[in-house]
Amino acid sequence: MGSTMAVRARLREVGRPKSYVQGETLIHEGSVSTEVLLIESGTVKVMLNDPTGAALMIGFYGAGALIGELGVIQDEPRSATVIARDRVQAVSIGREAFRRLHQLDPAVVQWVNQTLYERLRQADRRQLAVATKTVRARVVHQLLDWAEEPGTTTSKGTEIRGISQQELAQYISASPKSVEEVLNVLREAGLVSTARLWFLIPDRIALARYLEKTSGV
Repeated sequence: MGSTMAVRARLREVGRPKSYVQGETLIHEGSVSTEVLLIESGTVKVMLNDPTGAALMIGFYGAGALIGELGVIQDEPRSATVIARDRVQAVSIGREAFRRLHQLDPAVVQWVNQTLYERLRQADRRQLAVATKTVRARVVHQLLDWAEEPGTTTSKGTEIRGISQQELAQYISASPKSVEEVLNVLREAGLVSTARLWFLIPDRIALARYLEKTSGV
């Protein structure tokens, strides 16, 4: 924890603050990698264009996340598009400044490696879930995951904002129709409420128990 906080402090020293409004693009897929972004507040979603040109959502990141470091380190174009889900505050570290830190500071190298490892592990978990779990289990598991981050606790339960049902379907590699069928079951059971770009989980424990009961169904 201490070393992570120290690395973030070093990045702030050499960076400059930037603000983004909801829906604004932080990084464009295919563009030149000129900066690394440290997310200070707010959340972003990562989009990837498939061979047909359709935009697929592949991830979310919130406060403390490092964005765009691989393109800068490897001097390669951006591999994905990053869009602000809400108001985002970030620190922009220029390419050369970040490269110097990465070359000279072992703590920065360690943090970057840990970041890449975590992303690979998340990708592996998603692939395993697609291969071994039903759509119902994948939907429930993903909603519970998002309830932790980027979900927020309210008086009515845990809200997940800025995510569409289509993006949920993309993220778990399921058809929109099959996801809608699962959500209908969850809504009828009172376990989830939905609206445009909004999910509400009234009782996360109850939803987790439902996942245990229906595992493999």
